[in-house]
Amino acid sequence: MNRICFFVCAFAVAGLAPVLGQNQAPVVVSPIAGFTAFGGAPGRSIDLAAAFKDADASTAVELSTVLGNVDVILYGQQKPITVANFLNYVNAGRYFRFDPTTQQLASSFIHRSIPGFVIQGGGFLGTADPGRPNNLLATQVMTFPAIQNEPGISNKRGTIAMAKVANNPNSATSQWFINLADNSHTIDPNTHQDVGLDVQNGGFTVFGRVAGSGMSVVDNIALVPRYNFGSPLDSIPLRSYDTSKPIKLANLVSIPAITVISPLVYSAQSDKPAVASVTIGTSGTKLLVTPGTQTGTAHITVTARDLDGASVAQSFTVNVVAAPGRLVQLSTRLQIGTGNNVLIGGFIMRGDAPKRLMLRAIGPSTNLPGALADPVLELHDSATAIVASNDNWGDAPNKQDIINTGIAPSSPNESAILVTLPSNANNAAYTAIVQGANNSSGIGLVEVYDLDSGPGSTLLNISTRGRVDVDPNALIGGFIIGGTQSKNILVRAIGPSLPPSLSNRLADPILELRDGNGALVDSNDDWQTNNPNSAQIQQTGIAPPNPKESALLDTLPAGPYTAIVRGMNGTAGIGSVEVYQLP
Repeated sequence: MNRICFFVCAFAVAGLAPVLGQNQAPVVVSPIAGFTAFGGAPGRSIDLAAAFKDADASTAVELSTVLGNVDVILYGQQKPITVANFLNYVNAGRYFRFDPTTQQLASSFIHRSIPGFVIQGGGFLGTADPGRPNNLLATQVMTFPAIQNEPGISNKRGTIAMAKVANNPNSATSQWFINLADNSHTIDPNTHQDVGLDVQNGGFTVFGRVAGSGMSVVDNIALVPRYNFGSPLDSIPLRSYDTSKPIKLANLVSIPAITVISPLVYSAQSDKPAVASVTIGTSGTKLLVTPGTQTGTAHITVTARDLDGASVAQSFTVNVVAAPGRLVQLSTRLQIGTGNNVLIGGFIMRGDAPKRLMLRAIGPSTNLPGALADPVLELHDSATAIVASNDNWGDAPNKQDIINTGIAPSSPNESAILVTLPSNANNAAYTAIVQGANNSSGIGLVEVYDLDSGPGSTLLNISTRGRVDVDPNALIGGFIIGGTQSKNILVRAIGPSLPPSLSNRLADPILELRDGNGALVDSNDDWQTNNPNSAQIQQTGIAPPNPKESALLDTLPAGPYTAIVRGMNGTAGIGSVEVYQLP
């Protein structure tokens, strides 16, 4: 069905419908606040889409045609129904489909071209004839229900509008057209009636316009020779077409990709990259500010440029100070089972400022025999309510933010939660639970990363409970001390004092602490009788409750460490490893 029904007549100007004015420059809607960061700390991500706004567009798309790319800004605020409908087709993949004949993705194409008037697409897919795979077998786009008409913006040159069925204003579905000229008002010389697109059939809804140099591509499409194969392909543009042969797929002016893009393009500069460097993330809308090792103050300037070239900028400062010693990463590995034998990791934060954390549940990427194939992660608050959960990190709604941290899990079956959690000065407690999907079991890890780059709340400890067995299924706790200062760290191996409701508690846990090279730093069995630091441990107020449990108190320089809990004489049972950062 040919979805635009209108006359092509001599032009005469009548009363104009409303039209958007000249391109407006982007604006700053929220100043980016300066901040203080620790030298060498993880980068801080800033959402630039919340700081700037394109005064003209709600969003934009890039039409990747075989003759070049066409950027189109969309008027989502002015025409919300129509823009939502168009994006629904884009996001649902309706302008593409897998073609079983070619085993490739078939895309939509420009099926109608009238030079000096419009080019039209969105109605058909360039699929192949099964009997002659190189030949066109045009397939109609699967449509959603028709939408309410939203006229009001003039059909000027460069605007994009929805096609409709004749005599039905509310019939637009998938087809769209780009105006090659001012088609807003046209007087029929015979009837002297205005048949322009602003008034014909209730007015054709303009929902965006071509930006930048895109109209040069559109004009080149309009120059492609046209052929008549009967309605609706009565004016189809074809490239290098031999009229003695059927239409080939290569003859089409196809659109291999339609991508939703930001209507603003961002750039950033730092006047002192050694103090704080800046990059724009792969999403194009997130600024990553990474503190360097040099202390001082850097001035960051961010520029937002729209697709027509207009721009606005704002600046903020980053003050980088020497990093204190602190826990920046905590992890635990063990054999994960079901019921009481799942991995349960509790951690505590202290301070008034919320803390940005990444939690990961790792299995396949350990490359260990018997690794947990599909770990599932839950995060609970101190009241046991679920704060967040994830199975397969690529399904997370903030997937791109997880990628931007640089520590996304390497296996798609692994899980991750990127979250900012409230803290308080009297300690805020959380619990991470890792179990196997469908009650599966295997070796897995839980990891907690502190992604805060500056002063605020502190990650104080992690306490992980699970089944302790003989190697390689010992309970292994890892932690990293960041900064340049040494830190007092208490490590405990707990078994007998675990809740009595747990059967098969580890009767006599023993503890080792090793550095990043695997060298033994310290070890203990029975913290009161075989420990030169037992008095200092007692004074901390968090000594193990049972004399058969183990503990180590050491002043450790910055770097990675591993605590290993085993059962005495190869015994097994449920145990816990706990790492505490002390003042």
